[in-house]
Order: sequence, then C-alpha cells, then structure tokens
Amino acid sequence: MFIRQRSPWIKKPFSSYDPMSSLTSLDESSSPETNTSHMSIHHDGTTITTTSGHKLHRHLNLLQLISIGVGGTIGSGIMVLCGVIAREYAGPATCLSWAIAGVAAFLSGSCYAELSGRIHNGASAYSYAFATMGELPAFITFGCLTLEYMIAGAAVARSWGDKVVEWLQVQLQAGSWVERFLQPGYNISPCACLLSMLCTLLLLSGLNTSKLITDVLTWLKVTLVLFMTIAGLCLMDTSNLRPFIPPQYGITGVIRGATSSFFGYLGYDGVCCVASEAINPQTNVPKAVLITLALVTGLYILAALSLTGMVPYINISPSSGFPEAFHVRGFQWISQITAAGEIITLPLVVLICLMLQTRLQFAVSHDGLLPKMFHEVYDGSPFKGTLAAGILMTFISCLVPFTYLNDFISAGILVAFSVTNSSLLFIRLESPKDRPLYLEKILSSFHVLSFLCNLALVHLFNSSIGRLICIVLLIGACAQGWLIRWHCPTSTLSFERDINSNTQDHVDSNNSSRPYFTVPLIPFFPLLGIFFNYFLVAQLEPIGIVLLFIYIALLILFYFLYGFLNSVANNEGRREYEFLKRGYSPVVT
Repeated sequence: MFIRQRSPWIKKPFSSYDPMSSLTSLDESSSPETNTSHMSIHHDGTTITTTSGHKLHRHLNLLQLISIGVGGTIGSGIMVLCGVIAREYAGPATCLSWAIAGVAAFLSGSCYAELSGRIHNGASAYSYAFATMGELPAFITFGCLTLEYMIAGAAVARSWGDKVVEWLQVQLQAGSWVERFLQPGYNISPCACLLSMLCTLLLLSGLNTSKLITDVLTWLKVTLVLFMTIAGLCLMDTSNLRPFIPPQYGITGVIRGATSSFFGYLGYDGVCCVASEAINPQTNVPKAVLITLALVTGLYILAALSLTGMVPYINISPSSGFPEAFHVRGFQWISQITAAGEIITLPLVVLICLMLQTRLQFAVSHDGLLPKMFHEVYDGSPFKGTLAAGILMTFISCLVPFTYLNDFISAGILVAFSVTNSSLLFIRLESPKDRPLYLEKILSSFHVLSFLCNLALVHLFNSSIGRLICIVLLIGACAQGWLIRWHCPTSTLSFERDINSNTQDHVDSNNSSRPYFTVPLIPFFPLLGIFFNYFLVAQLEPIGIVLLFIYIALLILFYFLYGFLNSVANNEGRREYEFLKRGYSPVVT
C-alpha cells in the first residue's frame, strides 16, 4: 500500500468531526477512564474503524453555553475600559466606540458561529485550522489561544489582586497590614496566587460544582452590570453628553476608543472551545456565540451611555469609573456595592479561562501534539491537565507583571481570530480545478498586504509618501479579494462533508446536514474581519508584535521536537487519512 510521506501540513479529515459524537461520548454513568468510541468511515467501498477514548460527555445546554460566553467576556470591559475610553479617547461618544467594536467583533464572531456548527468537537480555532490548513498551523493557533485563555486569565487574576488591595485600602480603609501582607514587593501578588489556586481546586472538584458556580457568578455579574447601568441612567444629566464627540478627540479618538474597547469582547469564542461538551452542538453552539455577542454589545453600549451621562467625561476616573462616578454624585452605598461587586464577580473570568485552557489542551493532546496526560479524563474532566494548567497559571499570576505583555497577548488573540476567518473561506470555497493551491496563495497574499497596509495606515499616514503606500497596499488587498471572488468557486465538498459525517453509523433523520448559521457575502465578510484584525494589531506597540513572532518561532521549534514525532495524524492515523483524499487529505509542499 502506498503511504504518503509525513508532513506538518497534513489535515484532519472532516469526517473525524462527527456531528453525532454526542451519541458516542461519555454519559454520566460510564467510566471516563475506560470508555472508547468507535467511528466507521466509508469511502469508495472502504471501511476504516477507528477508536478514540477519553471523551468528554455532553452536558452543557444553551443557557450554560451562554453563561460561559457572557461570563468569560464581560469583565474589565465595563469595570475599567469604559472609564479609560471616556476619559482619554471618546468622551460621551464612548457608546459609539463600543458599537463600532461590536460590529468588528461580529465579523469574526459570525465566522466562529458557522464553523462551530460544522466542526463542534471543541478546541475552537485549533480544530478549524487543523481541518483546513494543516497540523502545524493548528499547533501555532493553539499557542495563540493559550495566550487568550491561560496567560490572559493569569493577567486578570493579577489585576484582581491589585483591585482587592485598592478596595481594602480605599473603600474599607484597612490598616497597614494590607500593604505588608498583600503587597510584599518583588512583583509578588499573593491575592492573584490565592485566586488561581482556588479556581484550580474548584475545577478539580468536579463538573457539577464548577458549572453551578459559573452559572451563579455569570448572572450575578449581569445583574450587577444592569444595576450599575440603570442606576447611572436614573442619575443621567443630558448636559454631560454635550458635545457628544469632544473636538479635542474627534472621530479619530472614537476609532481609537473602538480599538481599545474591542478587547472587551475577547472571550466569546470560549463557547466554541467547549463545543465537545455541548448538547445538540450543531444548533446550540452557534446560537450561544451570536447571543453572547448581542448581549455583551448591548450591555457595553448602555453602560457607556450611563457612565458618561452621570458625570462630565473629564471627571471620570480611568481606573474606577463607576464607583467613583457614584461617589461624586453622592451615592456612597451604590459606589461600595459596585466596587465590591467587581471583586466578587471578576474571578469568574479566571475560572472560565482556566476551564477553556484545559479543554484546549485535551484536544491537542488527543491529536498527539502534547503529552498524553493532558487528555486523561477523570469524573468527566481532564484532571491532570487541569492540575498542570492551574499550577502554571498560579505561578504566572503570582510572579509575572503584565505591563509589557498586554500587547503581546492581544496580538496573539487577533491572529487566532484571523485564522478562524481564513478557515471559513477554505471550507466554503476551493481553488480552480486547473490551478491547485490558488486560493491558498491568494489568501496568503491578502494577509500580507492587509498587515502591511494597516501598519502603513497607523504609522506612515501623516506623510504624503506614507499615504501613497497605504493606497497602493489597500488596492492590492482589495484586488486579492476580488480575485478570490471571481476565480474561486463554491466548494463542492462543503456541504457534502456535512452529509458524509451525518450519514455514518449514527444517523438522525431529523438532523439537517446544513449548518444552523451561514455567513453571508463570501468571501468579503471574512476578509473584512481579517483586515480589521490587522488594523487592531497595527495599533499595538512594536515590542508586542516582536514578542509574538518570537513566541511563534518557539512554538514551531516545540512542534518539530515533540509534536511532529508523536502526532497521531502523521503516525498511526496516517493510513486513515489516505482514504479521505476527497475530503481533507494530506498535503505535501
């Protein structure tokens, strides 16, 4: 039998993302350590039986998925960013900044929604990249998602520790013991360490406990935000909203505010990371993504309008917007509730980030790219993976200051978003029959031109030569988009893959082969999302972008030293992939 040479570009067959996997996953009564599931793949009369063990059982309903999305998204966006944007960038037009950022988030969020309805075994953008681009791009995407989950979660824990100290000193006027024990120096944060440890222990305690805490804290957080917003609207003075766009900020300030506020939307993609544990994922996961985006956008816009209407924007505190605004208006009790509520609810973000990181590790380890311990399941959860991730998060949050890492984290997350947008294009479109890899080449050119165009737009636009460079690069990027539109037909396998994966051993006659949600205006909708992601990357400090390139180089090194040698796809799974050439076959360049 012919065996294809091992390749870092090998793609995971679409059939392996079985939409009916809920029927073969663990249930509440099965043994997590010993359960295996069997999947038969039929292609041209050939039947291959594969075995995959250590499945996570499906237990998350629509409301719980929304809780994860909203709980992981709403956090410092309202508590901190609203004040920063109002005071430094947009004034009363902060609500407009949030609306613009919401549109941008919807561009990538819609791609997540469609892909989650097609590929719902969890791991979010990692799974999408593996199915459409190959193993190495998928592993790099895993590294970028780790920045969003583990590293960003550690950063939130660190921020929470600082807020606890401030709350004790300012609101409760605690004594000098606070600084002595909670700020010992040497960049050590005991509060962040304690929070990370508690979140780890909570996840290790079992699914039911962590689900209950997640649901309770999410809706407690939503209640707090609604309370703050309604109270602020009741205290609104419309004179504080004039001028709506302060002349010293202008439209440029509103757009800069939208750039900052976009990072308040990060976390909604966490819904896709737990898709392997969702009940009826083909419809519930896309619904949860879209509902999460709609809810958080509405809350952000109303909260921004409430804050800027309470006090003049020049008097808004960048670090403690709502508590300080209520204090200025003479409502000290509301100020104290708001400050305490932030302390109580912000840990939810850390809990969800850690949970999503363990699910991401589970999927990557299942493909052989991480050690096996990360996909060993006990009591429905990856116990060893949770413990390892929790220890690392605790160490980072306790010892690492994030002053110089925020832009690095943001750049990595935006790259993961662009990978998702590209993955959708690879599923919906294909290269012309007479020009193999045409779509891949043109889309790669679009990425490069978009990145360079936005760098020039941000850093060179003030000069006439810079503006000329921007125009040339923009025309080039637009040309690539139209080349894709004119020359790349709709994929004949796009829905055939859905049908194939729906007509295996477990068939539900009532289950449509088409995804619940599809993105309109292909290819322009995903391409616009990619372009805007690079616009946000261009706003970051150069050191953050340089750190991202170094980080990606280290990921590639680890992949070839460990992942490539232990890859399921490139070893025992290699023959299985050969039988799936019509779907996603190995590609050697």
